Amino acid sequence: LSDKQKEFIRNAHHRYNLKVGARRCGKTYLDNLYMIPKRIIERKELDGLYCIFGVSKGTIERNVLQPLRQIYGKNLVSTISNDNTARIFNEQVYCLGCEKVNQVSKIQGTSIKYAYGDEVAKWNQEVFVMIQASLDKDYSCFDGALNPENQSHWLKKDFLDQVEQKGLDVYVQHYTIFD
Repeated sequence: LSDKQKEFIRNAHHRYNLKVGARRCGKTYLDNLYMIPKRIIERKELDGLYCIFGVSKGTIERNVLQPLRQIYGKNLVSTISNDNTARIFNEQVYCLGCEKVNQVSKIQGTSIKYAYGDEVAKWNQEVFVMIQASLDKDYSCFDGALNPENQSHWLKKDFLDQVEQKGLDVYVQHYTIFD
């Protein structure tokens, strides 16, 4: 692991833990190698759902599940089934695309103990707001990775720039290609 990735492991103990940076800089690799398995195992006996969110089910498979399977094997990481779930470390994990607002209904009213978010800046804002509302346990946690967007993007303007004002528990780490 790089020094930057080790720093993330040491400091990512917040409700929201985000990595922002260039493509191919090690953000998702760290999540697949360490963060996703760690969070699932830590919350094994706790109430709530596990969720992996991405732009689409296809991007979740390509960016998250396939690399997880390469590291841990197909016995510990399945593909996404017809009910939008995968088995990861023998736990049922919901895998949902977040590019369209109609995805909100699939998580409405749920309680999420752990959510991983891939390509968060490409999601529909209403879906992100619904995910936030579902992180309702004291131990609920969201890890996410994203490429930087423009200064007027909803995630920057309505979430990251509002952290202090809204009293949100957020850790953000910025990466460059050199990390």
